[in-house]
Amino acid sequence: MARRGHPDGTEAFDVTLPEGFDLGEHEAALEAAAKQAGWTVERDGQVVVVRDVWTENEDHAAWLVATKVGLPAERVTVWAGRAR
Repeated sequence: MARRGHPDGTEAFDVTLPEGFDLGEHEAALEAAAKQAGWTVERDGQVVVVRDVWTENEDHAAWLVATKVGLPAERVTVWAGRAR
């Protein structure tokens, strides 16, 4: 069953950018995508985590975030999302 309006077959993932990665010119694109998709962008020192990326699998979650910041999907780390 879908949770809170998310399609069946999807789950939440958290995507961590490489430590020390400078968003630079991509920050606005990431913030806009986060706002549109309902993601949460959190910063802890030099670590940026994009939470609540709802999709079908880890690879797609990595691609969704990585393309917004100009990274190959292989450079980001994907985790199972937080329990709600």
